[in-house]
Amino acid sequence: MNYPPSYFPQPYSPYDGYPPPNVNYSHPAYWIWERERAYPHVDTKILMSSVDAFQRLMNDASLLLKKLADPQIASQLMTAAQTGNQKEVDRIVSSFGCESAVATSFTPSSVKFSIDPLAQGIPCCDLSMSLKWGE
Repeated sequence: MNYPPSYFPQPYSPYDGYPPPNVNYSHPAYWIWERERAYPHVDTKILMSSVDAFQRLMNDASLLLKKLADPQIASQLMTAAQTGNQKEVDRIVSSFGCESAVATSFTPSSVKFSIDPLAQGIPCCDLSMSLKWGE
């Protein structure tokens, strides 16, 4: 049986009809409209809060690295991690005196520290460090 050609729908493509045929992006009127389009008012309050919190995170990360540079502390941390003793690893890291919350995870070849500023409300930022300590 012969069907008319329009009987079977053609495959749909999301790119059909793109770009729109009646928009001339090089026309000066388009660029005037684009330049005068209304943007929301810039408020740097939230960004400044995030910057301040992240600076504290960087200070805590620096403190963490200074403590880990001590071979005795590094050995204690690696030994506790090698035996899978997460509580001891957390105890060692919390003894460093960081103001921020530090979550530690480890594998046989690396340790990862996720530092959270303990800010109230919506999280503003975080800092993650991964350090290799094995093959």
